[in-house]
Order: sequence, then C-alpha cells, then structure tokens
Amino acid sequence: MMYRTEVKRALGVLVIATFFFGGLSMIAAEKVLAGPPKATLQLQDQAQPAVMVNVNKATAEELVKVRGIGPVMAKRIIEHRDKNGAFKSIDDLTQVQGIGGNKLQRIKDQVMV
Repeated sequence: MMYRTEVKRALGVLVIATFFFGGLSMIAAEKVLAGPPKATLQLQDQAQPAVMVNVNKATAEELVKVRGIGPVMAKRIIEHRDKNGAFKSIDDLTQVQGIGGNKLQRIKDQVMV
C-alpha cells in the first residue's frame, strides 16, 4: 500500500515537472522564433555604411544600391545622362523626372558626380 502512494506521488511530481519544463521550452522557442527586437533591427540599418555612387559612371545595378533609388529611377537617371551628357553637379539630378528637392536631400549624401 505504501508503495502505491510513493509511486502516485512520484508520478504526480513527474507530470508537474513535465508541464513546467515544457512551458519554459515553449516560452524560449517563442522568443527565438520572434527574432531580435525591433530596436536592434533599426540600429543595424543605421549602422550600415552609406553607399557612394558616381551618377556619371554608375550602372543601373549600382544606382539601385542607393537608398531611395529603385530600378525605374535608375533607368531614368541613365537615360537622362545618355541623352544630355554627364551631370555637372548633384543638383542637376532634379532634371530627372521623379527627383525633386525632397528626394535629392535624401540621396545626395550617397551620390557624387
């Protein structure tokens, strides 16, 4: 009789321990699957060095590395350069359709002539 009580008690402790450690495992797995905190991701984005691209020599593939210039804008820059010649200053980029003062301010630290 005493043996059954000890077995029941041991099984009870085992069941409780299983639920406890299983719950801890699930919490740890959720944290791992969630990835790094958003603040960490933002710092990584800011820590990346800015790309410096010469708009008079760059290919479309090089131009799209500039934050704020996509494939369409890269194509427009190259077409403008081919039609009108080299850009004489960064401000000349405003002659390209789609590049206004605001976009120029966002990209001018990443481009050169």
